[in-house]
Amino acid sequence: MENSNLWYDAAFRRISIVLTVDSFCSWMLVAALPLVVAARFGAGAELVGSLALRLLPSLLLAPIVAALLRRSGPRLPVLYSLLVTAVAIPGLSFAPDAMTVQMTVLVIGAADAVITPGLLMLRAAVVPAGRNMEANTAFQAIDRFGKIFGPPAAGLAAASISIEATLTALALAQIAAALLLVLQPSDRQEQENAAPSHASGFGREILAMFRENPVLWALLLPAFGYMISLGALQPFLFWLNRDQFHLGPEMWTLLLAAQGAGALMGAIVSHRLAGALASTQALLRAYLISSLLEGLSTFALIFAPNYLVASALLIVGGIPEMIAFATYFTLVQRCLPLERQAVFYAVSLPLMDACLIAGIVSGALYTSDLVTLGQFWLFASACAVLPVLPFLAWRGSATNR
Repeated sequence: MENSNLWYDAAFRRISIVLTVDSFCSWMLVAALPLVVAARFGAGAELVGSLALRLLPSLLLAPIVAALLRRSGPRLPVLYSLLVTAVAIPGLSFAPDAMTVQMTVLVIGAADAVITPGLLMLRAAVVPAGRNMEANTAFQAIDRFGKIFGPPAAGLAAASISIEATLTALALAQIAAALLLVLQPSDRQEQENAAPSHASGFGREILAMFRENPVLWALLLPAFGYMISLGALQPFLFWLNRDQFHLGPEMWTLLLAAQGAGALMGAIVSHRLAGALASTQALLRAYLISSLLEGLSTFALIFAPNYLVASALLIVGGIPEMIAFATYFTLVQRCLPLERQAVFYAVSLPLMDACLIAGIVSGALYTSDLVTLGQFWLFASACAVLPVLPFLAWRGSATNR
């Protein structure tokens, strides 16, 4: 089994297909939502608010979602949430006013609050023993495949057909993902690893988890800074395309795709590194260095003179980003058993969403004319780079000792 192709594993293959459809739909919606809001209500505060509202439910519903996933396992909650998303998405194009759009975005965000941690649990349950780095690289490649082709597909469909037809197609694709999950036989491993609903001392369990695994701090704090930068990246690319390059709004979707293309290249590098990154220390070193390189490469967007250079920088930045993601999830799976991963994601995902919201909302600094676009991105890039440096220094001092 150790030398076999991962795709021969039926459980791994089934979940990967579900992830492919969901990722493609999710990235299409990321690109389509600003187009809907900007066309109808403007690209200022309304745009920032809509992006942030999609993430808000994950903060408010985190304890409920954690209890739900621990009690029943992830399969059924993810299935129902995919159907809720499919029903809600077409409402974005038919909403009569901005308030109705925002309420629809909140509903979609509530479904996302279940889908995201649920899919993380589903995919962790099907990783073959000893193949974590390879499997996580494959999962991240699937997400970046969606990032490459989803946004351009949304932009092309919106420009050539209509935004209404685009959102309807998105809804149908989410139904397809739900059907794929229905057709997937329920794996015993998922049920066996679902933590009991009466698990005691949730707070004490979190403290014990971080006390026993201090490496989790080196994972999370740089990840929080990265998420602030990632949140700021969405409106930044939209404004960079519009205000600096003076191109049509649909063209911003190709900038998202460029970063995804770099990540697919990073998947090849990450796959080749899987054998070399055998120890926890090697994985942590790769995570920190790749996080730093990704932050520095996207920081250079400030100096991009044109669209092609910006696209090239996003491609370059996508390579270490992929390595960082793959090593992050591999370290979580190595440090924590599956039932504790549910606790970890219940705590970390809402905090990461909070950082993502902070990054998005920081765009108000630019829309309010308090800073220039370059100054806004300098702030966002600093959030990605600075938290990595103390842990790199700590790793260096630990190695010297």
